[in-house]
Amino acid sequence: MWSVFLFVRKWILFVMLLAAVPIFASEGHASFAALLAGGLSPVGLHGYNSSPARFAQTAYGVSYYWMDDVDELSWNLSLEFGNEFYRVGAFVCYHLMDSLYRNSYSEISLAKTWTRMALGASYGIDMAWIPRDAFWVRHRLKFGAGYVFRQVYFSGMLFGFTDERIKPAVGVHWMSDESISAFAESDFENLYVGAGFRWNFFEICTSYRFPDFAVAVQLSFKWEKWGFSYARGFQHNSLGWNGAHIYRTQKNARRNFN
Repeated sequence: MWSVFLFVRKWILFVMLLAAVPIFASEGHASFAALLAGGLSPVGLHGYNSSPARFAQTAYGVSYYWMDDVDELSWNLSLEFGNEFYRVGAFVCYHLMDSLYRNSYSEISLAKTWTRMALGASYGIDMAWIPRDAFWVRHRLKFGAGYVFRQVYFSGMLFGFTDERIKPAVGVHWMSDESISAFAESDFENLYVGAGFRWNFFEICTSYRFPDFAVAVQLSFKWEKWGFSYARGFQHNSLGWNGAHIYRTQKNARRNFN
């Protein structure tokens, strides 16, 4: 039994040291792509899957996603600003698939923050159309809350379109220092886990989804206020996606969760 425990512990530590959570990577309007750092992360640029209950760290970024062997892509712009009392985030996306489908999504997020707690809400408008044919508009809401206990961030979110049922998500993030972090999240359909390690100017991150298994890997480089990253997604019996991110932050903008 002890040998089994040591074996499991060794692999857990290996996975945690294999990757780094890229706090400032711009999220994309793509399934699983935005969850490299965890949608319920306490910090990070605003995105389609992110919680509105985040702490402010002024930054902006542009991301581009594309699929393998399919004419499907999206451009995304994210930004945020605020201070220790509030956070404002915004996300704009343009998505197209072949010549048949177009989609534009815009979202604004507001959060009230304290030293160890964050409450937030988001409103998004989704406009989709088939060129020279149908056009429709949908409204999307998100409500989030989070609490920091020492180096651990507990968070929850309710999200969904107004013409559908609201869905829940819960998560826990471990933000030990600026070098290592890990998370686990669930939307009660899938479990997402990820972990990471950061060097001076480079970080690598991985994220996994169960039981609908998928893997995502991202390499990031940062110099002063600028950063660039490339992400790659792999999914069983499905096409993979690619993502490129460019972002700019305030110098030394990372939050200390100690």
